[in-house]
Amino acid sequence: MTHTQTSEDSLIPTSDVRARYGGRSHMWIERRLKDDPTFPRPIYIARMRYWRLAELIAWERAKAAAERPAIVVPRQPAARRQPVAA
Repeated sequence: MTHTQTSEDSLIPTSDVRARYGGRSHMWIERRLKDDPTFPRPIYIARMRYWRLAELIAWERAKAAAERPAIVVPRQPAARRQPVAA
């Protein structure tokens, strides 16, 4: 059984990771690895870096959830009492 490139258990090379994030530079990847402890770490095969697609997808979802503003439900105003006519 062969896996397609879009299968979540695929390994993708650095060039595909850069393309996935809008053609980012090599330095963008290096900065993520240095500055973002949540960014997935690559695995090395024959001195080349590969990323697990499932880990990248999980990182994207976590980032999107963290950046999404919390939903605020407006409070209902307290009912005003009408003055009682005497």
